[in-house]
Amino acid sequence: MFKKNFLKEKKGITLIELLVVVAIVGLLAAIVIPKYGELLEKANLAATLGNLSTLRSVVSIYYGNYLAYPDTIDPDKNSLMKDIMPASVPYVKAHYPYNHSPFGNEITAGNAAPTEMGKGWYYNYTNGNVYINSIAKDIKGNIYSTY
Repeated sequence: MFKKNFLKEKKGITLIELLVVVAIVGLLAAIVIPKYGELLEKANLAATLGNLSTLRSVVSIYYGNYLAYPDTIDPDKNSLMKDIMPASVPYVKAHYPYNHSPFGNEITAGNAAPTEMGKGWYYNYTNGNVYINSIAKDIKGNIYSTY
């Protein structure tokens, strides 16, 4: 008989139980949300490095076809690149550091390596090297233009 009355009286959760659950959920959110942002930026960096490899392959194919490096890898300025380049110039997808992000698909051409925190890609027309156009550090602490 005691068990029967006890079950009838308990009809919900107490305020303390609810506060404990809310505290646990809040603690998990405080840990997970920053980690998610970091994970997302690592994925953007990986996609950027994949796009960098694509551009380097395009330059190699161009060199194999014409035995010279192109003046630019921009397909809008070099019609021969349209045959080799995928649909459009791929993006630098990295967003870190947020105040000097290299995000974009602009192409800067020159005869050296990048020297500023620019956007998009940097192409060295003298030796055919393609870089991420930024001397900023990525989420791992490496300078973008060293890849």
